[in-house]
Amino acid sequence: MKYSKVSMIVSREIGKSIAEELVAFGIRHHFNEIGRSSILDRNKSFSSFFSKPALISYPVDILSFFLQEDEDRAVLGYFAKKYDLRSPGKGSIFSQDVEILNVHEDYKPKQELSFKHNGDESSLFSNLTGIVCVVQRGEGDKVARISLNYGTSVPATTYGEGSGVRDKLGLLRITLPAEKELINLVLSRHDADAVMELYISEAKLDEPGRGIAYSFPIKHGIINTKISRSQTDSAASVEQMVSAIDSLKGGMEWRKSSLERESFKRREFLYDLVGLNLICEEGHGTGLVEAAMSSGAPGATICKIRYTNLDGEMEIHRSMKELCKMIVPESQVPDICEALEKTGCFENEAKALLYSLPVQKAFTYRAKRY
Repeated sequence: MKYSKVSMIVSREIGKSIAEELVAFGIRHHFNEIGRSSILDRNKSFSSFFSKPALISYPVDILSFFLQEDEDRAVLGYFAKKYDLRSPGKGSIFSQDVEILNVHEDYKPKQELSFKHNGDESSLFSNLTGIVCVVQRGEGDKVARISLNYGTSVPATTYGEGSGVRDKLGLLRITLPAEKELINLVLSRHDADAVMELYISEAKLDEPGRGIAYSFPIKHGIINTKISRSQTDSAASVEQMVSAIDSLKGGMEWRKSSLERESFKRREFLYDLVGLNLICEEGHGTGLVEAAMSSGAPGATICKIRYTNLDGEMEIHRSMKELCKMIVPESQVPDICEALEKTGCFENEAKALLYSLPVQKAFTYRAKRY
């Protein structure tokens, strides 16, 4: 079953308002992953000339839900206009193609949207790419700085617990914490390769147990380009002027970034991969990941998310779920799906939802073969 997944990364205050509006619109199921975004503090003090800008972090909600394939542009346009997401600093909104592979009955009722399509779909960009970099807890800020330093877009950091690769490292696993940070970034596809290279170098992903970075296609979206807080005597900030030019040009290709001067190493990237995301009842994630690993999944990062749903009587229910994120070879997907189904995870105890999304390429440490 092909769907569009819509995601919004917004401040906690805006997130609460959007969540209430989703319910009012008749969107029966939506998820909320808690995280933080960071920007640079570019003050004009004398000492700032001799040190790198500090990071300012603030809490964000990452709201997501599924729609029919042809409904995403109208929804993106509506929320972008309603919450002024075109203005730098307000947030990001984007959609992805996904395929729901198996699902518990609770998620199946069709969502009937009840709002007028009065948004501005022309403001959406279609030349975007997403990147996720999974690193050890405490390593996220130095990776998040990369996109800010080069002015591409604002990252969002979320949290999870890793399994799989760490369990295979023997004595080395003692020095590697299970807690992970996930740096989530949506940016112009023209900058994606260079940012991926910088992620690999800065996070030392070519060393055992350091993490993984992968990229994925975005259908449509608007990204947050408010990368810094600084004093200004101008009527408009640099970010506002850049955003205005983006709108006039219809994209971000016009920008000339120092990323173009970055040198690329010869990397052995992984291809022919799929992102498998399994949402289940809290407490079931570890066991289900083990079942997936028995059929070829290298491992997973398990995150906590909030789930809101409307029942048949239009009553609101909220609960905690676990989101298990796995990057697996495309050839292993049927076996993993079969192994998960045999656990009964799509029945009433675990109440799982399994969906896939395309992965363009990934990089992680691989032992040399002689």
